[in-house]
Amino acid sequence: MNHESPVNITLRKSRPVTAISHFGTCNHAHAPILAVREGVDSEDALVCAVAALKAAYETNAMALEKAAEPLRSLLVATENSLEKGLALTEAVLQGFEAE
Repeated sequence: MNHESPVNITLRKSRPVTAISHFGTCNHAHAPILAVREGVDSEDALVCAVAALKAAYETNAMALEKAAEPLRSLLVATENSLEKGLALTEAVLQGFEAE
């Protein structure tokens, strides 16, 4: 008898990966000393981006507690930009998790 076992082959779409991106140039005073590595899974890269944005948000919040005008207005604008970036990256991560 030929007992064929059902094989569940789920084809997973490959996700995008990172390209190389340099940073750490001290406003272009020298060649970059740091880089995002090429070929990192996009979901892993987004997890790192969320962590970095959360750290920046917390640092900005601490500065905002101590700042007076006109610096306070700049920090509020930065807080708004960080919130947008964090919301966008978290939404993309949630999209990956829903797949």
